[in-house]
Amino acid sequence: MTNDETEKEETKVKAKKEQKEEKNKDTEELTGAQKRTKRQQGRAQKRRERKEKIKEKKFYHPLRILRGIGLFFWIIIKIIMFPYIYAYWKIRDTFKFLSRNDKEDLDRTLFEIEDGDTIPEGYINEVGFLRSLPMFYFIAGTLGAVIAIFISFDFMDEVWLSFRNFFVNFEWSIAWALFVAILNAIFVTVIWEFILVNIGKGIAAAFTFFFSGDSFWVPLVILIVLGVGIVILAVIFSEVDFAGKFMKKVKAFFISIFTFPKIVWGWMKNVYHTFQKGISKFTFGNDKLIHYQKRFFYRVVLYSTIVTFWIIATVITLVIANAIDGNEIVNEALVYPIVLLIIGFANGILLLAFLSWLIGLISGEKYIVNPKEHKKYLEERSKEKEEKRFAKAEKRKERISKKSG
Repeated sequence: MTNDETEKEETKVKAKKEQKEEKNKDTEELTGAQKRTKRQQGRAQKRRERKEKIKEKKFYHPLRILRGIGLFFWIIIKIIMFPYIYAYWKIRDTFKFLSRNDKEDLDRTLFEIEDGDTIPEGYINEVGFLRSLPMFYFIAGTLGAVIAIFISFDFMDEVWLSFRNFFVNFEWSIAWALFVAILNAIFVTVIWEFILVNIGKGIAAAFTFFFSGDSFWVPLVILIVLGVGIVILAVIFSEVDFAGKFMKKVKAFFISIFTFPKIVWGWMKNVYHTFQKGISKFTFGNDKLIHYQKRFFYRVVLYSTIVTFWIIATVITLVIANAIDGNEIVNEALVYPIVLLIIGFANGILLLAFLSWLIGLISGEKYIVNPKEHKKYLEERSKEKEEKRFAKAEKRKERISKKSG
């Protein structure tokens, strides 16, 4: 190598070192929350880039086909196992909520999508999470109790034995045969044989009924009437003024039919969210969710999580200790289901409400972000309650006067 080439290499190495040093300085100046946000943004960007790369490929590309098949089965699994997937989501959100615990994270108010907050990468809708937390405890406790019953009682022995035999004697040929059997059941048995073949048979039967046989006049009359009817309808729709309105109503009718499942799902979500808000009002109180720091809820959730793990660890320890000593537990099979139900209801609703009330009582205004706004909010709420009471009293007086008159 010549002297010029060695100098160029040295300048490149120096430039790289300087870039690394600048990056390290930038990261050192950032706080823990900012570093975390930066990491989450980088991961989210990589995920988006991967999705974009897959979308850029042709629809018949093997990767897109495999991804489509995978998404199809993943949706089916999510529908079947939704309660357990919902429990996993809430455990993940609990971890995210507790792990974002830098000072700047804990001193602020809660993120909420309804208020138009932009949720940073790696964070969650914190108000929505807290509203759903009591319900999550209840669902997780109930599902855990169901699993514990399945594991503890004898009627599931054959099912667990079949699972064991499947994994012990696992072969790729068996897995492939199972995969093909599932595809065959969905696409051949259900879609083709049950739906499409029966539709085809119905159409063929209709044609056979109307157009078969020695009769010439019946199909001729049917075709003429059909043609005339189509022309008359076309004239009506093109010439009459109400055609546009009529077509809009027809379109809206068919849209409502096809979107009815979505509408029902929306109703169910609204009922569920109303129920969630009612429980969270009892557990936390609306004024706390709006005006208190995240630090307050962080401590409530942390203490509740510690109590949950403490109950689980205590039960397991006592069961193991009794088994070692040879002591028989009365109705041993019911121990775990009952404990999980206690965790779901007592710990998930009553304990959260008690901790929220106790910490709020002891701390005073310590966790309130803006005490003046909080007092104003409470005054406005008390005025609204008084106005409602006054309106109810007036209505009662009117009813009494009507009855007496």
